[in-house]
Amino acid sequence: MFSMLTLILANNYVLMFVGWEGVGLCSYLLIGFYFHRKSATDAGNKAFIVNRIGDAGFLLGMFFIAWIFGSLRFTDVTAVARYNAAALMGNPYVTAATLLLFVGACGKSAQLPLYIWLPDAMEGPTPVSALIHAATMVTAGVYMVARSNALFVLAPKSMLVVAIVGALTAIFAASIGLVQNDIKRVLAYSTVSQLGYMFLALGVGAFAAGVFHVFTHAFFKALLFLGAGSVIHSMSGEQDMRNMGDLGHRIPTTHRTMFIATLAIAGIFPFAGFFSKDAILWETWSREGGAYRFLWYVGYATALMTAFYMFRLMYLTFHGRPRMSHEVEHHIHESPVSMTAPLVALALCAIVAGWLGWPHSLGGSDRFTKFLEPVFAPEAQVLQEEGRAGQLAAGAKEEEHNTGTEWLLMGLSLAAAGAGWGMAWKNYSHADKGYTEPIAVAAPPVYNILLRKYYVDEGYDYVFTGRRKLGDVRLGVLGLGEASSWADSHVIDAAVNDVGWITRFSARVSGWIDWIIDTFGVNGPPTLARMLSYPARLFEWGLVQWYALVMTAGLVGFVFYYVYH
Repeated sequence: MFSMLTLILANNYVLMFVGWEGVGLCSYLLIGFYFHRKSATDAGNKAFIVNRIGDAGFLLGMFFIAWIFGSLRFTDVTAVARYNAAALMGNPYVTAATLLLFVGACGKSAQLPLYIWLPDAMEGPTPVSALIHAATMVTAGVYMVARSNALFVLAPKSMLVVAIVGALTAIFAASIGLVQNDIKRVLAYSTVSQLGYMFLALGVGAFAAGVFHVFTHAFFKALLFLGAGSVIHSMSGEQDMRNMGDLGHRIPTTHRTMFIATLAIAGIFPFAGFFSKDAILWETWSREGGAYRFLWYVGYATALMTAFYMFRLMYLTFHGRPRMSHEVEHHIHESPVSMTAPLVALALCAIVAGWLGWPHSLGGSDRFTKFLEPVFAPEAQVLQEEGRAGQLAAGAKEEEHNTGTEWLLMGLSLAAAGAGWGMAWKNYSHADKGYTEPIAVAAPPVYNILLRKYYVDEGYDYVFTGRRKLGDVRLGVLGLGEASSWADSHVIDAAVNDVGWITRFSARVSGWIDWIIDTFGVNGPPTLARMLSYPARLFEWGLVQWYALVMTAGLVGFVFYYVYH
């Protein structure tokens, strides 16, 4: 909480990054809380590493902002961006900065392709999942992009990328959640999908709608996670929904509160999720351009999937025939008040929290958008002036709304929720032991792909960890690392050693040549001259007494010679 408050209350990107890293560290430590389980420690490492990839983009984005705007304070950057909006619109450096910031958001908020850590994060305690993976840490990326709205509106290409990635993440994760059997893993993919909805809203310029969905999602997703924890507690640690069933009357408080949360996330009126999700779909439909209309269809299909997999969770868990073992069934009991009281409080919020954003078309005043209007209205005006926005939740005038179209879209949204509910009821309300999945019967290959999560984890293992082997050759990035290590030791080092040996040999030969030159060329003549001068030096000592002795000897010799002859 300290790290998250640091992130939220920071007045500049640097301090925000401090809180950003703080929540990442806390997430790593909490995911790996059960450190005696290898799966938990691996999940913690996975979260930490994937977030570091996103954080590298965040840092580079900060450097771009400091270079372009000369400051990292939100007020300074926003003031410069708004004052020079016309000049900076579409600037490639601003586009690069916003895309890099979005890379950081993808890591923190689990968007494609950096979403892989969040489902594994369910290895942590369930209250941890409820806190950091429903309401705090994973929404930090959404907050950061919304906080940087003054920059993103100057980069239309970046906003389109945000919208596309958000929509694709939403439907991608929702499709995986259709067939998952672990109750917490279903909720994990649901979180990824709902985060995609939030980024879809930000990408179409509906910043207030995106933040509103952050607000409502916090209540019903935390309720679902805590409710799942209550179910797991009553089931003696069991998390596989295939081994549950008929829990509705055994743990009634948990059942009723989770049912309220399911109605909220499915978008049933008048629960909280209906208002925020409808606002996002309406703003997506209202945005001009064929790409945004296509994204509305993606969001609509995601809403249908959301209703289906959530009511599937409810029916497999609380309805149908009991599928648990007799020993577990004997110990099923409602959780204590310390666990059910928060469920009740969150259930109330899951009902009424959305009323703060009651739309004008239904006779409300949308107080939530008005509350955020000072933050987002100037950017909404920029988008309108550039002709890249229709009716925006942040600052667009209500009289511009097509009330009839909005009511039609609301009806379609409710119809999607009802259709998903109906399909789940038909296929799972009477599930017994050995029940079959409808997707598995209709399309086994599709079911297997969804059950294996599109083989994304296997693909990452193949590419980055090289766990698959072909003979004795390791594949993937680590395999390339091993190949590089072999080349380094056997090729590069061998070449270096050969060059070193040649250098040493040539140095030895050069030493020999140098000795010959020194001996016979440089030092030879002086030595010869010294040797030849030695006899003369015997008589040239420089001693007077020696000279006198020699002279006397010479005179004696001459005298003897002449006397003798």
